[in-house]
Parts: sequence; C-alpha cells; structure tokens
Amino acid sequence: MRFLVMGAGSIGSVVGGMLHRGGHDVYLLGKGPHIEAVMEGRLQISGLWGDLVAPDIKASDDLEKMVDTGFAPEWTLLCVKSYDTGSAMRDLQPVLAGQHGVVSMQNGLGNIEVIGQAAPGMAVGGRVIFGASTIEPGKVEVTVCADDILLGPSPGGPEGVKDVVEAFHSSGIPCRYEERILSYIWDKVLYNVCLNALATLLRTDYGSLGDNPDTWAVIERLVGEFYDVAAAEGVDLVSSGPTEYLRRFECDLLPPTRDHRSSMQEDIEQGRRTEIEALNGAVVRMGAANRIDTPANEVLTQIIRFLSS
Repeated sequence: MRFLVMGAGSIGSVVGGMLHRGGHDVYLLGKGPHIEAVMEGRLQISGLWGDLVAPDIKASDDLEKMVDTGFAPEWTLLCVKSYDTGSAMRDLQPVLAGQHGVVSMQNGLGNIEVIGQAAPGMAVGGRVIFGASTIEPGKVEVTVCADDILLGPSPGGPEGVKDVVEAFHSSGIPCRYEERILSYIWDKVLYNVCLNALATLLRTDYGSLGDNPDTWAVIERLVGEFYDVAAAEGVDLVSSGPTEYLRRFECDLLPPTRDHRSSMQEDIEQGRRTEIEALNGAVVRMGAANRIDTPANEVLTQIIRFLSS
C-alpha cells in the first residue's frame, strides 16, 4: 500500500517508518531539522516497539516535490496539529483524486469533520494513544503506549479501512478496527481534557494529579461537564457515565502514563501554539452552543490562552 504521512513529526515518523519496514511504500512530509535529517537518509526508531532504521524512506518538506516524483498515495495519514487540519486539507487537494481516504491521527475534536468537508466520503478516524519523542533530528523513540491504535471510518466514510488496520498490524504497529470510532476519539479527548491543561498549569506529571484530592476534584468537574456536552451532542461515550469513567480513568487509563508530562507545557515554553481549542476549548464552545455551563473547562482554557499569547 502507498501511504503519505502528512505532518511527519515523532508520531508520524514512527508510524511511517514501521510501515516502510513492513514493505509498504511510504512518503513522509514534514518540516524542520527532523525531516531534513530524514531526507538525508537518517530515520532511526527506538523504544517500546523495537529498534529499526529506515535509510531509504522517501521524505520531503514540500508536497509539490512529492508530486513531481510521481508518488500517488492511496491513503494519507494526517498527523498535523488540530489547528492546521484545514490548511493541510487545502494543500492535499491536488493529490486527493485516486486516494481511498484520509486518516486523522490527531488530538482533539473537529478534525474528522474538517476532513469530511474538504474530502467528502474520505474521512477516517484514528484514536492514537501512544507517545513518541524526537531525541534528535532523524531519531525518534516510542516512549509510552496505553493501548492499540484504533481506526474506523467516520459516518459515510470509505471502505478499505480494515486493510489499513492489517497493514499497521503486520508492520508491528498495535492496531485494531473500531466501528464506534467517534466514541473512542471522544474518549481520548476526555483523557486529554482531564490532564493536559491542568498538568501544564501546575507543571507536574499526570500521576500527581490523580493522587491529590484537590486536583482530583477538578478532574471530576471536567468529566461531569464533558459528559453533559457529549449528551447534548448525541455522542455515545465509551463509559456509560462520569462515575464509570472516573473508575476506569483511575484504574486503567492513568497508571500507564502517570509519569508523563503534557506536551502542552513544552509548546508554551517553546512559544508554540497549543491545541487547547480542540480540547477544553471545544468543550466550552459546544457547551455554549447547547446552553450548558462549563466553568472548569472555561477557566483552564482561558489561562492557557493567556500563557500562549
């Protein structure tokens, strides 16, 4: 299969590199020193899923260069930040013809909807809950994995997603097909809503938030507001209610990542834009649209906005 990985940072490079090792034709599209190193023939992957080198993987910092080579992707794996989804889809327009689908492997809410508007019938949802970091340009490491990647078509999405799942799985990437992909994407967003902004503001790891009764009380409020908004939006969440989710969060979701720190903190420290608007900010917007108060999410969103300004 032919895959274009658009936004090939740490996550995209891991997935693309492993698919390449699995015998698939992969093209990485990114920017900055990391992709420049890959273009020079240096992509090394280490960590939880093993060590590998992909010296001959195709890569570029310019989509037009890819087009000039004649590479025609069958599937695009979209790994850009949520705030870049719209511009990425505009850039992709010249190479959408002939593709089967565009897979969102991103954080936050709204990405699938933007993909579906730009490429009707092609949107595929992905729930990605493993972490990776760039050690140095050309070297990435899988640092944490809470569960398999889940892939599934959005309503009205394309066929053939199970073939992508098999390509991932056979390449050593833990992956499963999920019919209820939207429920699981919202479930991942809820996890991030509970932890990312709060850990960033308090400059602490995720486990400490779960251990402290005061921060746990904030998490309980965030979860309650999220469930109210999801119900108003007609979303069937994975856990049946806030109490069930908090139990699963405490026992199953938090322990594998308790030492993890939010990448949002690094974004702020490095002067980069955060994804707060696709996380807590999305809860606030949908709450307002449904006349639901979301004060805990609103306060966190406002403070992150201030720190990012």
